[in-house]
Amino acid sequence: MNRILRAHIFLAILTIISGFNYTIAKKVMPEFIQPSSIIWIRMSCTSLFFFAFIFLSKRSFKIEQKDYLRLFLCAVFGITINQIFFFEGLNLTSPINTSLIMAGIPITVFVLSIIFLKDKMTFWNVAGLLLSATGAVILLLDSKGKFEGLFIGDVFILVNAISYGIFLILARQLMRTYDSVTVIFWIFLMGTFLSFPYCYSRYIDTDWLHIPTYAWLSLGFIVVFATIVNYYIGVDVLKDVSPAVSSMYVYIQPIVTTLVALYFGSDKMDGQKLISSVAILLGVYLVSKSSENKKVAKSTD
Repeated sequence: MNRILRAHIFLAILTIISGFNYTIAKKVMPEFIQPSSIIWIRMSCTSLFFFAFIFLSKRSFKIEQKDYLRLFLCAVFGITINQIFFFEGLNLTSPINTSLIMAGIPITVFVLSIIFLKDKMTFWNVAGLLLSATGAVILLLDSKGKFEGLFIGDVFILVNAISYGIFLILARQLMRTYDSVTVIFWIFLMGTFLSFPYCYSRYIDTDWLHIPTYAWLSLGFIVVFATIVNYYIGVDVLKDVSPAVSSMYVYIQPIVTTLVALYFGSDKMDGQKLISSVAILLGVYLVSKSSENKKVAKSTD
């Protein structure tokens, strides 16, 4: 129980960090640093940090050959696709839109569980899926009506959310087998090389000598808290809680994100977003609650 409580506390901390990350990242890009440059910096810095951490703490770098493919897929979905579509999407859309679409990660995890783990659907599962999908469609149509770039950004964030949901499913088995630090190091190192062709040209074109102090501090927050701390704790807690429980915390993010965005004036809440918020979050709740009840029922059979 102590480890489960610890996992929930860490997940709550990560939710707060992510809520701030959306607004902080918007303050930096694209005026001072392009999204692809941020991606390259956070990937390479995180790889170097965890390499030093493993080396100095004398932990193992070893991964069994049978797990190479799963590790590579975690790097593709959890780092490369996830990071590229997240930052490119956030660059085009708003913090609140981003957090609302990211709240659909539990839906992705549930759908993948149906496909690969043969979980059965209930009436409330279907109702939750339809409700969340309706909220997402309302949000996307509202974005398309306002600005085409906003709509494209929302679609990118949706791809990112699906990719991260796949990563949560893939990573849990690795977390049970290896040290989480070792797994994080390898997936970030692979992700750094995989994203190199995409990130390099924008990175060398950035005017690094004329970036203001607050932009450097914002970049530091993205690398240290939103990346190193986020991935270390987020992946480590998979040892103690299921991907469904871990991803469920994502639907709390819109509350934090909205408060932060409104305070700093980086976004605003309107009627359409409010309707989308209620539909998406209620849908996620119905899916998560129904899935939890099914597991409890199975355990008492």
